[in-house]
Amino acid sequence: MSEDVKTEEVVKEKKKAPKLYEITFHSDGNDSSDVVIGWNAKLNQYKRNVKATIDENFLSVLKDAVIYTQVKDADDKLVNVSIPRFSYTVNPL
Repeated sequence: MSEDVKTEEVVKEKKKAPKLYEITFHSDGNDSSDVVIGWNAKLNQYKRNVKATIDENFLSVLKDAVIYTQVKDADDKLVNVSIPRFSYTVNPL
């Protein structure tokens, strides 16, 4: 392999690095246990009420962790709702 090809591969790998975010998981009343998120056979564990760093891959899994259900409105009609599984605040780094 020539040096140009190796350099090009290194540049591509650097571009593929996932974006990082700062995240804080909030306690949900009775639930103050750690949050465990799995992506691509990797598990990350996050403490609640502590700022941590999360990459975009794990954040996408977190955004997909939603409970879909139905509730009755004031007219006794069933309405579809989606509830995030975890309460969190996220900011880009």
